[in-house]
Amino acid sequence: MTKEEIYATDIDAADEQLLERFFSTAQQQTIADNGFTQRVMRQLPDRSLWLSRLWTALCLTAGIVLFVVCKGWQPIVAGLLSMVHTPLSDVHPIPLFIAVGAICSVVMLEMGHQTGATAST
Repeated sequence: MTKEEIYATDIDAADEQLLERFFSTAQQQTIADNGFTQRVMRQLPDRSLWLSRLWTALCLTAGIVLFVVCKGWQPIVAGLLSMVHTPLSDVHPIPLFIAVGAICSVVMLEMGHQTGATAST
């Protein structure tokens, strides 16, 4: 017999209504604690912030390891050398605009995260 079958046979409609009535009145009760619960909740560490920082550290570490293992500096150096040896008139402006836009977006996001983190503390 499965768990659902046991519960289906043990609890009939009357029992179900009795339980719902009991828990609905219990749910509406409040206990005056003079703000104690709110003070305790504010003192607890924010778990999501901790997990976010841990995830960021893990991704950063993985990125650094992959950069070193795959010798990521080689295409960067090759690209920079080709840019140095290319006349400025031959450089197309669209990749430059995309790069500047991406950098500005990352900076704006980071600024928003930092102000949001300081505002919540």
